[in-house]
Amino acid sequence: MSTRKLANPLRRRKPAVQVELDLPPPPGTPGSPEVVELEPQWWQTQWFVVLLAVAAALLLILTIVARVAAHRDRELAVELESQVRTLTMRPASQVRALRLTPNPRSWSASPEATLRPPDPPEQLDLYLPVAYSEFKTFALTIDKVDAGRVLQLQRLVPDSNRDLRFSINSSALGPGEYRMRLQGYTWRGQLVDAGWIRLVVSPPL
Repeated sequence: MSTRKLANPLRRRKPAVQVELDLPPPPGTPGSPEVVELEPQWWQTQWFVVLLAVAAALLLILTIVARVAAHRDRELAVELESQVRTLTMRPASQVRALRLTPNPRSWSASPEATLRPPDPPEQLDLYLPVAYSEFKTFALTIDKVDAGRVLQLQRLVPDSNRDLRFSINSSALGPGEYRMRLQGYTWRGQLVDAGWIRLVVSPPL
């Protein structure tokens, strides 16, 4: 048998050779590559950033205005609902007597009575004592301040207690001040002032 010597692999490797590479010349020197500045995209420009900030501020302002307007509309809707409920005539559930004493001289500095509208409405029987007056027949005018004429009654005759009596639905009296002017008829049919009443109806709860 022939024997074959195996070659040593370590002997076949060549020793590493260190190669020195030339560094590129510094920028600005002849023969160096030029640095090319790329133009920014449109969304990276300063004017776009400014417009984006302005748009965000306008959106915030519009959101605030919309929320304030919505809140104001809700308050207005509640107020209108209350006004409609107040101005709508509703049937009375029961009767309540209310005595109002007229001032025989002029309008009083403070109201003779303050009424809070009942809920459900009531039939108000109003009694006006006129024993201080010598008139036999009276006329009554009710005006609402800053609104106008509400009711006018003529030829009212007091009862045996010298009280003028009439009835009114409480739902017919909206919030505000009412002024009642009482006048007496002379034997010639002329009207003479005989009493004044101030009635304040407060807003419903």
